[in-house]
Amino acid sequence: MAIKIIHLVLGKANPNRMNGVNKVAHNHTSQLFELGYDVEIWGITKNVTTEVFPRKFPTKLFRAQSFYRDLDPKLSYEISRLPRSTIFHIHGAFITDFYKVTLLLNDMKIKYVYTPHGAFNAIALNKSKWLKKLYIQRYEKNILRGAKKVHFLGQSEFEHISKIIQLNNKVIIPNGQNFDELFYDYHKMQRKNHPIIGFCGRLDIYYKGLDLLIDGFASYLLQGGKGELWLVGDGSDRPVLEEHVRKHTIQDRVHFMGARYGKDKLNRIVNMDLFCHPSRSEGSPTAVLEAAGLKRPLLVSTATNVGELIEKGNCGIHLHETTATTIAKALLDFDKIYENGDHIAMGEAAKKMVEAEFNWTTIAKKLIEVYESAVH
Repeated sequence: MAIKIIHLVLGKANPNRMNGVNKVAHNHTSQLFELGYDVEIWGITKNVTTEVFPRKFPTKLFRAQSFYRDLDPKLSYEISRLPRSTIFHIHGAFITDFYKVTLLLNDMKIKYVYTPHGAFNAIALNKSKWLKKLYIQRYEKNILRGAKKVHFLGQSEFEHISKIIQLNNKVIIPNGQNFDELFYDYHKMQRKNHPIIGFCGRLDIYYKGLDLLIDGFASYLLQGGKGELWLVGDGSDRPVLEEHVRKHTIQDRVHFMGARYGKDKLNRIVNMDLFCHPSRSEGSPTAVLEAAGLKRPLLVSTATNVGELIEKGNCGIHLHETTATTIAKALLDFDKIYENGDHIAMGEAAKKMVEAEFNWTTIAKKLIEVYESAVH
């Protein structure tokens, strides 16, 4: 029986300008298409008239609805036309339209796989704790129980879900990295002859641990650290972070570069000597894999779910405890690595780690096993 696979995301499903979740869904569907599977990607968005990202397979957009309204009639109609051999792969948690979709899928006896993308990590659940607790009881538990498989990206979320609900249908498959997406036009950016410490991603203080990074960087400077810090990305927390930098009076050593995309973003990452991701909560951060694929040494927290691999591969520094103190020490340690020139070998090892552990073809084949077991 031929399987039709539909990946459902929130947003316009454009991997070049959207978040990591959309990029993951794009890579899943693209790889499945290359392997000969019938795939589509569907996006639920406020703006359905936007230009659709070009793909070799269909991309369909549906209008997001308010909490108390039914699904977009167009979306309901498209689902009603699907054969029962279809498998849905739903990306993202705490989205009411997704709950409504699962109700319709259950009525149609169409199976689905659910990837919460880090939403059930312990730290993630602490933000808006009581509201999320109520939402989980009313909606998310039904989605989790109804899924043929709940797909987690890392060990921390896989383990923590047991404190919320007991599941026998869970599996771990990490994110991957497409090296075809890492082509860029290199040019050396203006810099001093000191290590460039960098972050690239959404400027979210709580999830990304950027308050700890700035505090740790300030402490590192006080202890004689020689580097400068580049923050590539944007978000509502940017003004708070800029004020945090001013309080430390380190404005001359911290540079906010705003949101960057495509080759411009990749070139900035390549001009970094150390890529930092001190997250409090993650699924599997795509920016870390991009940086590693670009041969950047890494400084990551355990919450990124790649710390142990980084230790094993000797391609960076794993923060077993993420505090300003541990970050400052790690940055001072990297200064010595940089001065000795050992960061070059670290970067080469980072690329080898991605090639070995985060191959999209291997990941797609694991997903196919999940889909086929769900349908059959």
